[in-house]
Amino acid sequence: MVYDPQTSRQGKIMYIKEEDIVARSVSVEIAGDISRCSEGEDTRFFCLPVIIHFDNGQKVQYLLKSHNEKKGIENFLNNKKGIRDNLEKRFVLLKDGSVKVVY
Repeated sequence: MVYDPQTSRQGKIMYIKEEDIVARSVSVEIAGDISRCSEGEDTRFFCLPVIIHFDNGQKVQYLLKSHNEKKGIENFLNNKKGIRDNLEKRFVLLKDGSVKVVY
């Protein structure tokens, strides 16, 4: 089982079963510029479009989000404190096609 921090922020602790994981990320390619997210509740985030490359050869488009200020995404881009090196290996692709960050 792998801890899923995304659902934990919603008030419930969830784990992802290893058998539900199809692939793990190997790299993240930048696919656009930082901008304010424009849809619904996501408008409080800054977004960066990326393409995540997985170890099974798949590439998936994903919106990397930073809450309230774009400095978080800038830190990712500049690899401040090794954020990018760490985060690049933390994405998983699930059987249902969704992408999650695991710690």
